[in-house]
Amino acid sequence: MLKAVFFDFDGTLADDGATIDRALKTAFAVICERWPDLSAAALESTYREISDRAWGDYDRYLRPLGSAEAMLASLWQQTLERFGHDDAEVAHAAATTYWQKRLRSCQPYPDVLPFLADLTRRFHISLLTNGAPSMQRAKVKAAGLHEYFHDIFVGGEFDQGKPAPFIFSAALSAANCRPEEAVYVGDSLLHDIVGARNSGLHSVWLNRKRRARHEVLQAHTADGLDQLAQPDFEISHLSALPACLDQL
Repeated sequence: MLKAVFFDFDGTLADDGATIDRALKTAFAVICERWPDLSAAALESTYREISDRAWGDYDRYLRPLGSAEAMLASLWQQTLERFGHDDAEVAHAAATTYWQKRLRSCQPYPDVLPFLADLTRRFHISLLTNGAPSMQRAKVKAAGLHEYFHDIFVGGEFDQGKPAPFIFSAALSAANCRPEEAVYVGDSLLHDIVGARNSGLHSVWLNRKRRARHEVLQAHTADGLDQLAQPDFEISHLSALPACLDQL
């Protein structure tokens, strides 16, 4: 019998794409005020490349920096260096502006709040998200979602984040259930689905952008992840999740 439902946060419950877009614009304004000749489009392309790589492998690139402030400043410092600028003060200002705007803009997808309100009455609900603990917990609270979860776990609080088993084990222990009694819902095949399957949980890929699975995995075919990244269910909207839960 299913006892617990675990969720990812960014891209699953919170619309991180829209908030990042808005936050980047405010940060670019800070940088371009100092260097008016810089192209906002070029800055965006460079920052996204650096940021995606860093947050995609948080344990390797960002965890060693310690504080969330140092992590964000490092990303902007690396971006500026690509354009031949080394200015820690501007990097810090851009990072601060970016984070403040992102936090103010953080909001759940429209289908989330009504769904969670009903789900909390039926299952043990937990949030399992990668990233810096202080940042992720602040975002969850800013999105108004913290009150819906029995537990919130952040990858940065463990030796390794998803897809490593530590965060899944902690969630199972808190929910007092076995892996087969829990299901994990997330938008990342590599972090969420692979992690859930490796830990013995059922898995649901919330593919809001309707991406083709082979395109998501094409850079990882040599890693042998194709079978591990096979979810039990694939949905594009939370309204389809109850039918999946009923089957479990």
